[in-house]
Amino acid sequence: MTSDVAAVQISLNEEQLPRFDPSHGTPDPMIRRLAVIHLPQGSATFEQTDYGHPGRFNPWDARGIDARLQARTDELRALCDAIGRLLS
Repeated sequence: MTSDVAAVQISLNEEQLPRFDPSHGTPDPMIRRLAVIHLPQGSATFEQTDYGHPGRFNPWDARGIDARLQARTDELRALCDAIGRLLS
């Protein structure tokens, strides 16, 4: 007897970039979050920063979503919102 196993893997990394870092150039430190979601249908990557207003996060931006998951972008973004709150 064989069984099919479906798995979801989520990683969320948060880093604080220093003032005037080449990636953002602002006089304030910037927080950058990167979420990667792996599903049986493919993977999706999202990024979130507090660029422009320290301490208040911008919406999650898609940074790559496999074609089979693109119709579920809103659900994936909602998942990122939920896991992002765990770091706050």
